[in-house]
Amino acid sequence: MNPSPSSLSRRGFLATAGTLGTAVGLGDAQTTTTTIGTTTSSKDAPKPDWTFPENPDDSSSDDEETVRFAYPIVVEDGLLIVLSAYSGENRGQSRYSLQALNTDDGSVKWSNDDFFPVTLPVVEDGTVYLSAQLEQGDGSSRRFVALDLRTGDEQWHNSVSAASSVVKVDDSHVYLFAEQDARFVALDAESGKQAWTYEVTGDYASQIFLLDGTVYFRVKSGLYALSAEDGSERWKLQSSNTSLSSVTEEGIFCRRRDSFVALDRKNGDELWSVQGSGTATVEDGRVYLWGETLRAIDPENGSVEWQYDDVHSITNEPVVADGMVLGVSGDGTFSAVNTDGTKAWTFETETQTDYYSTVSEVSDGEVYSMIGQTLYVLSAEDGSLKWSFSAAKRGIHMLVTYDNVFFGTYDGLYTFERHHSLLDTAVDGTSEFLTSAPGLGLSGILVGTAAFVAYRRFNGDDDSTAAAVESPAEPEPELEYGRLERLSADEFTETYRVRKRTDDGPKLVAERQLTEPRVAGTFRSAVERWAELNDRPGVVPVLEIDGDSIELPYYEDGSLADSDRPFPERLDALSAAGAVVHDAHADGMIHGGMTPASVFSDGDDAFVADWELGSALAEFRDSADPSPYDAPEQVAGTEADERTDVYRLGAIAAFVLTGKSPDEGSLRALDPEHREVILAQAGPQEFELLRDDPISEDLYEIISKAMAEDPADRYESVVAFDDMLRWAAFRA
Repeated sequence: MNPSPSSLSRRGFLATAGTLGTAVGLGDAQTTTTTIGTTTSSKDAPKPDWTFPENPDDSSSDDEETVRFAYPIVVEDGLLIVLSAYSGENRGQSRYSLQALNTDDGSVKWSNDDFFPVTLPVVEDGTVYLSAQLEQGDGSSRRFVALDLRTGDEQWHNSVSAASSVVKVDDSHVYLFAEQDARFVALDAESGKQAWTYEVTGDYASQIFLLDGTVYFRVKSGLYALSAEDGSERWKLQSSNTSLSSVTEEGIFCRRRDSFVALDRKNGDELWSVQGSGTATVEDGRVYLWGETLRAIDPENGSVEWQYDDVHSITNEPVVADGMVLGVSGDGTFSAVNTDGTKAWTFETETQTDYYSTVSEVSDGEVYSMIGQTLYVLSAEDGSLKWSFSAAKRGIHMLVTYDNVFFGTYDGLYTFERHHSLLDTAVDGTSEFLTSAPGLGLSGILVGTAAFVAYRRFNGDDDSTAAAVESPAEPEPELEYGRLERLSADEFTETYRVRKRTDDGPKLVAERQLTEPRVAGTFRSAVERWAELNDRPGVVPVLEIDGDSIELPYYEDGSLADSDRPFPERLDALSAAGAVVHDAHADGMIHGGMTPASVFSDGDDAFVADWELGSALAEFRDSADPSPYDAPEQVAGTEADERTDVYRLGAIAAFVLTGKSPDEGSLRALDPEHREVILAQAGPQEFELLRDDPISEDLYEIISKAMAEDPADRYESVVAFDDMLRWAAFRA
């Protein structure tokens, strides 16, 4: 059974790697590409059949709305349900729209702009279900609604509102965790009336599963199994360290810190456990657990049937299809391992993975995956590239049906037909695309751009404006070498921008110099351990260690501490940094020292610095003057764990939103009551700035939870925090 998109499958991404075995194929990223404006296609890629909006990356008018993102949800009865967000230069707030598009041409069947979503919609049997808010900023206007799929008309609504993005639907009921008071609720799917309710200790349901008349869910306090018919309790397991992975006929499969555990569905008793962290999929009578190794486990007794060692850890469930276990590694390498434990193939991309990467579907001998802003289509047989397409901005979700591939991105939706002969994009094919309306929109062609000039030359246009005029080369300016400027400083180090001579020419690097001799030994040991992580994706590499000085890459976009990039880009960088940290957690590593100065941007990529160093030097700080980003347990001198990094990422998120550190009142600046006071006292210009900023009550609540005093009250993982943070930011 192939995986299918869920109501909130932003975490359906995978990461793996492997090596050659017997009779395997080794694919390489195709190098022949066609670039059209800000989109890029491989040689054999089909052009988009249609796009939504018609010109996704055309933002030439400041007065017109532009798309912030387009999220394809489901296809049913010839309609594609899409959730879109729009923003304009003259709009104070984003506008959200739930729309039904005809799959054949992208025309709008209906559009509902009466509310903005609190949860991503779920579609079941001709009905669209979602928790929505009628007016932004007014939590009392939240409700759960059911819309007719064909018309968009409201069928019913209930004043209950989901507290998290997890909603499940079956033939009889809609299941959700109520926001108003800690209750798990079942609504009648036909009328919307409350069918039953169950009080529970917790704050939101992070996972919900339905099987054989039982609803299983997890909240902070533990696992619960209820009758789906009437909500009566079958059993509960009080455990704050257990998270649900899957529920099947064989049992309930969970992650519990450094173990993978199987529970009895009837009573929650433990059946077996195996050591090792990672992610898992239960398929075809096996549990495939992918961590530092890939293991095939008998779901009945926990015995390991085989183990494949040459893999990288992954962040989400592996995909099992066509006799293979597939995934994508942190360095953007696809891997396929046969279900008998032998190597099938690998394929290396030029794109590093992040939270928005996924092996979404394996269908009809093709593997479809979204990595960053690129859609890849590979042969399932040997891993060779069939085609790829890169959008102007990062992908957000991909949906594969029998007829189409829908690629949702942060600038719009691209739709490709399946089961047709792929175009050989020679110049005649390129010129046809460039002169089409969608092609012009996608390319953003302007006179003088490389694509326009190439097209003109092909068609024999050679006027004075297009002709290249050679002029004498001007002498290059004399470059200054050595330390150019100080970039930053703390109580132990100073960092400089340095230009050095290399065999490849001048090179800019960042030089970090120790300024406190008493910590020299600790500094050297820490940076040596940091350097051992150089090969991990997303880690700022230590290029050179020279006594009390280290050389690091210089990132022109700077760090989150000094970045003036737009909020969505800084949020992307923070999310990508979270992916790096979460990947480290899967291997048992804690960062423990992140600050905004630790997260660097390089275009669309983000890199995390200060591994080992930040936490190692913390013991030398004055206990009366800790780092403002230290978690309470660090200030108290107790051991850090994954939730320590959740705290620090929450504090960094508060800084990104407010420009203030925790000791400067960043959390208070997010508090809606405090903001009301500030707004009341603000002058006209400050009032407009505050009114239009991306801060919302949801963001305050989510960051407050991440920065909770008690680690047990925080999000259980970086992924859980990032999931809630991003969704709240979309709605802000």
